[in-house]
Amino acid sequence: MKPTYIIKEVRISSENRKKDGLEFAIGEGDIILDKGFRFEVLPVRFDFTKPITRNKISNSPQKQSERLLRIKELGEDSAVVAVLSQETYCEGEDTLVTKETEGLRTVKYGESFIVLSKEQGCDMPAITYEFIIADSSKPPEQKAQKFCTECGAKLMAGDRFCRECGTPVLRQY
Repeated sequence: MKPTYIIKEVRISSENRKKDGLEFAIGEGDIILDKGFRFEVLPVRFDFTKPITRNKISNSPQKQSERLLRIKELGEDSAVVAVLSQETYCEGEDTLVTKETEGLRTVKYGESFIVLSKEQGCDMPAITYEFIIADSSKPPEQKAQKFCTECGAKLMAGDRFCRECGTPVLRQY
């Protein structure tokens, strides 16, 4: 069975709420977008963004990037994600330069990781996103039982019964 990787949950600090049950299927190179607290996946084949852009300065307000992170690599037990950040500065009197950079991070499946939003303006607080990536083709990992639930004796790797009192071990250690 081919692994299926998903964004399982998103927590948003400014909204103080959790968006679970999202389960976006993701692949290597895909980009996670925030479209006004509605999350979307931009498949790598549709990403035409250049890392550096130059535009004439206009009076219209700057639009913040919707791009939060890129899935760089999906491994057996972890993923490498690139947290996208954006820097904007003036070049001369009439050119606005926008540069996007990637900060790489390795995250284990099922464990949360945090992405800080790009600056939203003077009056807006920064937004914190907490993501969980999961391999949905694998059953959730069960924690090993280390001690007997009946007598408290320490269990050894591979024990099916407690060596002290004979109680069956719930999960193999």
